Amino acid sequence: MLTNAEEGGAFSSIVYHLLDYYFHLPPPDWVSAFKAVKDKEEADAVETVKKAAGARDLNSKPSLPLEKYVGVYNDAWYGPITIRMEKGGLTISFDHTPTMVGDLQHWQYDTFKTHWRTRTIEDAFVTFSLSPDGSIDSARMAAVSPLADFSFDYQDLLLKPVVPAEKK
Repeated sequence: MLTNAEEGGAFSSIVYHLLDYYFHLPPPDWVSAFKAVKDKEEADAVETVKKAAGARDLNSKPSLPLEKYVGVYNDAWYGPITIRMEKGGLTISFDHTPTMVGDLQHWQYDTFKTHWRTRTIEDAFVTFSLSPDGSIDSARMAAVSPLADFSFDYQDLLLKPVVPAEKK
C-alpha cells in the first residue's frame, strides 16, 4: 500500500482491513481503534502543553537586552538562521526555508517561544545558552507539543552565532 498522506491511522486501517480479508479473519473496527489512539495522544499532548505553561516562571526576564540576541546563527547541517528585531520584538527566519519565519515571544529565562507565521508549522521553543562573558554561545530548539511533526528536526539543531548583533 502506498499513499501520499500524513494520517497514519487511516492508512493503517486500510492495510489491516486488507490483511484481515486475505487471512480470513473477522474484521475489527480499525478506524475506531486508531481514532481512539489518536484522541488519547491529542489529549495527552494538550495536557503536556498546559503543564509546561503552568510551570512557566512569568516573572523571569531574558538575561540580555533583546538586541543582543539579534544576529546570524549557523547550524552545521541546516546552515544560516537569522534573528532580527522587527516591530519591537524578535523574529527568527530560516534562510533556506522561506515559510519558516516566526515571532519570538519571551517564554521564561533565556527561552523564547516561536509562533510561526505559517500556522501549519508547530510552535517551537528556542533556548539560548550564554558564555561566561555573557555573550551568546549557542541556541537549541525543541517542539512545544509532543505531537509536532518530527520532520522539522528542531531537536537536532545547534545554532552558533556567526554574526553578532553589533556587527550587523
